[in-house]
Amino acid sequence: MLATTHIVFSSALYLGGAAVFEYETSILNWAIAALFSLMPDVDLPTSKVGRPLFFISVPLERRFGHRTITHSFIGVGILCLLASPLYNTFPLVFWTIIGGYWSHLQIDMANIRGVDLFWPSPIRVVMPGKIKFRLEVGSKAEMILLCSMVVFCVGLYPMSNLGLRGGLHQLLRNFEIAHDEYVKVQGTSFYTLELNAIDNLTLEHIQCNCPILGAWQGGLIVEYNGKSRAVGESEVNHNLYPTEAVLIEGEQLRVITQRVKMNGRSLRWLVDNLEANHDYYLLGELFVDSGMMVNVNNIELYHPVIFGGSTVRLHYAKASDLDDYLNMVAIRGEVVVQFWLKPGDEAVEVRFSGGESGSTPDVLEGMFY
Repeated sequence: MLATTHIVFSSALYLGGAAVFEYETSILNWAIAALFSLMPDVDLPTSKVGRPLFFISVPLERRFGHRTITHSFIGVGILCLLASPLYNTFPLVFWTIIGGYWSHLQIDMANIRGVDLFWPSPIRVVMPGKIKFRLEVGSKAEMILLCSMVVFCVGLYPMSNLGLRGGLHQLLRNFEIAHDEYVKVQGTSFYTLELNAIDNLTLEHIQCNCPILGAWQGGLIVEYNGKSRAVGESEVNHNLYPTEAVLIEGEQLRVITQRVKMNGRSLRWLVDNLEANHDYYLLGELFVDSGMMVNVNNIELYHPVIFGGSTVRLHYAKASDLDDYLNMVAIRGEVVVQFWLKPGDEAVEVRFSGGESGSTPDVLEGMFY
């Protein structure tokens, strides 16, 4: 095959592999794959790679001939051995080298002559088996194949950056895929859900780009019009039924968390004393005096504060969500405070102004410094 055909075929395999296995593509690794797609022809002094490496290609051709040792499993094994130091430190580079080299052998199997893959055995490997379907070097059939692969690479390039599942997600706008992808990457970046949904309570049709807070009951918690809403396919657990959804990655996210023991303290104490320079979310479970009454009239399926019996559960609650619960005193329990920071945000500073206890709990001393 022509050198251009080998380069384009290796590119198709490299981009296709990125789409299927979802590894990160780069120009450097792509160039390495293209370069090593030419390396098996180092046994031919007139080839693109054989000319500059004549001190290797000439002896190889004289001793073994063309398409023998360098086009065999032995040649692949030697290359694996030479590249093995990269395996632990740069595994993707290692597999790019091997994959680029193998791509040459694979497409040469479609040549009329085939490949001596089991050299020094005289058995030649061809694909397809019938000679009339195989390609002659430089023929019109090879040119058609080359042009087809170029078009394929152009179409495959966007998919290689998204991954196969990500590409299908963009195409199908499927909520289940968005949920599964978010669960795998949550906590690494700020994510937004481009959402078309139906409100299960009012039947209102909603369109929004809603910031995602977290996962919940097989769905996602998003912020819509300043309120936390549950998105998912369960009418029992979720506020919004998604008809279309696309996960959008934003800025890098750094989450700083701290556990706060709440034994004998109220949520008002926590809110009054968390005089932080950043917004925060509260998560946790508190056991309170079951005889206390609260004025709770919320009929939403999901709420960031859930009260039942003697338990108060917080799930991505903000200070503004706690109005009806501030005077509840916890018998036991703890709250996790989460600060979400963007690149360039100043360090988290938390100051305590006193409160019911008159002192700062030991667990919060020196918090975030």
